[in-house]
Amino acid sequence: MRVITFLFFGVVFVTITGLSGCATWNAERNAPMVGEWIAVGSERMHAFSAGPRDGDLPPVVLIHGASANLRDMQMSLGEPLSRDRFVVMVDRLGRGYSDRPKGGYALDVQARYIHEVVKSYGLKNPLIVGQSLGGAVALNYALQYQEEMSGLVLLAPVSHEWPGGIAWYNSASQIPMIGFLLRRLIIPVYGQLAAEDGIEETFLPDAAPEDYYQRSGLALLFRPGDFKSNAADIAHLKQEIIRQQNRYGELQLPVAIMTGTSDTTVSPEIHSKTLVTQIDGATLTLFPDTGHALHHSQTEKIIETVDRLSAADATAR
Repeated sequence: MRVITFLFFGVVFVTITGLSGCATWNAERNAPMVGEWIAVGSERMHAFSAGPRDGDLPPVVLIHGASANLRDMQMSLGEPLSRDRFVVMVDRLGRGYSDRPKGGYALDVQARYIHEVVKSYGLKNPLIVGQSLGGAVALNYALQYQEEMSGLVLLAPVSHEWPGGIAWYNSASQIPMIGFLLRRLIIPVYGQLAAEDGIEETFLPDAAPEDYYQRSGLALLFRPGDFKSNAADIAHLKQEIIRQQNRYGELQLPVAIMTGTSDTTVSPEIHSKTLVTQIDGATLTLFPDTGHALHHSQTEKIIETVDRLSAADATAR
């Protein structure tokens, strides 16, 4: 009986290890590191930079949203912005190829680590751009470091408490044993099967870029560690938002908020339209018939806004 039990658990262990190992190997083979590791204390942040360092325009820092990594920002905004300015993209803590400290889900912790990356590049008065959950991080960054910034551009940002919960798999990931099995046995298979539908839903009514799954390195999400970090970010996000949502009136820098009216992921009514009323001088741009991934569908308009804030910063100086 002991031999049978031992063999059973051995087969389970090999199966779990094999599935998660294959998912990790395939994801990292198809979407390897594109940037460099930057040491922040005992952790490493993965960052990618591009563009001229000696231009007159302020540098830009791009912060990606949930489920994504820096490749998503690179292929949408990073490439066109870096033609005439220096751009830095980062993998948020525990995402892509960045390490994850204890309590890495906290927005102020994520913002501090990104600030250390900014300092390591020697950037002066960068313009911070954040999308979705990355917008929540960007807001916290501004609450801590607005004196060191040129401006803030928020794309479909999560900014306020919302009704309802989160997806079952993000909740299940927080349960110790269930989460362990979920991330190693179910997600490597289920995640990739459901990925295409998830992409379509995020982009609707817009179409996703061709080969988005491959080019964005989305498969990195289905590695156990990456999925655990992403799920924890989402599970703790509401309480993190509640901690900062009454402080936005402290912001005294140029702020541009942009969102799609057809966004079903982050409600424009709850978030962007409320946020603009709290920040003096902030602007809100609404894009009709545009979904959550507006950084892909409204790239030119976003770059125009970045240019406008950059010009305003140059005039002010």
